[in-house]
Amino acid sequence: MRTLLAITLWLFAFSVVRAELKVATVDLQRLLSEYHRAQEVGKQLREKQVSFQKELEGLRLEGRTLIRETDELQKLSLDNALSTSEREAKKRALEGKVADLRAFEVRYDTVRSQRETELQTFATQNNKRVIEDILSVTRALAEKQGITLLLNASRNNPVSSDVLYSRGVDDITDSVLASLNTRKP
Repeated sequence: MRTLLAITLWLFAFSVVRAELKVATVDLQRLLSEYHRAQEVGKQLREKQVSFQKELEGLRLEGRTLIRETDELQKLSLDNALSTSEREAKKRALEGKVADLRAFEVRYDTVRSQRETELQTFATQNNKRVIEDILSVTRALAEKQGITLLLNASRNNPVSSDVLYSRGVDDITDSVLASLNTRKP
């Protein structure tokens, strides 16, 4: 009799808790790929990367030119067909060119490092803003609908999802996405 009473009380308590718990899912991966602001950030990041690559390619060309000039001066400084004074002049020019090459290497590494840092900072700051937008709208919509537990359920990539299986659970992804994409930038 006690066991039956305990089971009945447990089922009653479970039904009360279940009545208060409203569960829904949202696909964060889809929100991140379809939210217009996230798409803009991705486009801006790609543009910055292309600009960065063009800048580095220009520097690489400059570096190749310096290397070629250095190699040529080195050959001339060792060329016995030239007079001693001409070879000495080529050696001095070579020393200057080697110093230019070392200065260029430092400048190249500095520019590359600065641009990588700029890209990382841009991506981090803008991704943080996008995620804050998504979380803010998602929370507001969940509160408005009386949802007490919202889980990430990625349909395209279940491995990154917090939900492996759900049945009869509302998915509010479309509502969140509509709300996000109607907001002004």
